[in-house]
Amino acid sequence: MRSVSIAIWLGTASACLAACSSAPRAVPAKPSNTELIVGSYERHPPDGETALRFRADGSVRLAKTKAQLDAEPLLASGSWKVDGERLTLTYDKGACADKSSDRTGVYTVTISKVGIHFTKVEDSCERRASIDGQTWWRIH
Repeated sequence: MRSVSIAIWLGTASACLAACSSAPRAVPAKPSNTELIVGSYERHPPDGETALRFRADGSVRLAKTKAQLDAEPLLASGSWKVDGERLTLTYDKGACADKSSDRTGVYTVTISKVGIHFTKVEDSCERRASIDGQTWWRIH
């Protein structure tokens, strides 16, 4: 009986060791920021309720609230480009579009499935530059 117990224990221990010694699984790579940025985001109070949509075609829409993202007129619209962690926003209509020197702003961004955090690099448009240091939350 004792040899049966030892055999069972050895078999169980061998199975555990085999399972534990399997090769580590690779962690999936984080998608590029160009992929991650696509979607809609909103600020939460007290920063406001403004919403922003980045489309895969490189266009961007800014609205007073998420409910107004598909309505006209928008607060601003234009284009975006991401190069690594560097986001360039160019507004062609609405806010920041009146003066050519204010149309483009550059930010360092941290993007995740949860949201996007902006750090201003260069932006002469005060209205858009208010996003500096803010996190906007992904709308699901």
